[in-house]
Amino acid sequence: MSGASQEKSSASFDRETYVKMLITIARADKENGPPEYRFIRRQAIQMGVNYQKVLHETDPDFDIGTHKVSRLTAMRVLKDAIMIASMDGNFTLPEKQKIYTYAERLDIPRTDVDTLEVLVRELKVLDDRWKELVAGHPHE
Repeated sequence: MSGASQEKSSASFDRETYVKMLITIARADKENGPPEYRFIRRQAIQMGVNYQKVLHETDPDFDIGTHKVSRLTAMRVLKDAIMIASMDGNFTLPEKQKIYTYAERLDIPRTDVDTLEVLVRELKVLDDRWKELVAGHPHE
């Protein structure tokens, strides 16, 4: 792949497929409920994707591995899948195994998934610190 076409491939982001993949991931875990779907809805709205339309159009048989997406789209899907799996404060081994399976289907190495897991944890810490700062240091 030439440098220019590789750059285009890695930089393109498919918003609708991203939302479909998150919906598919959320549906795969019967433990997921309103908080996880609210997260996906917020992501869709921020990207200008009609969440309700995509939710209803996403076939229950939608298979992540059959859609070729850019590395950027794949990495964003995996990052947000880790966020969804971590929403309950417990990123379990079965959840991690599912993420690894999705990563394999998206042609993303496990080492990148492990790095994403660390980044998501760091993002959560930063978000908590931000909320504390906005609240005016209630622990003082």
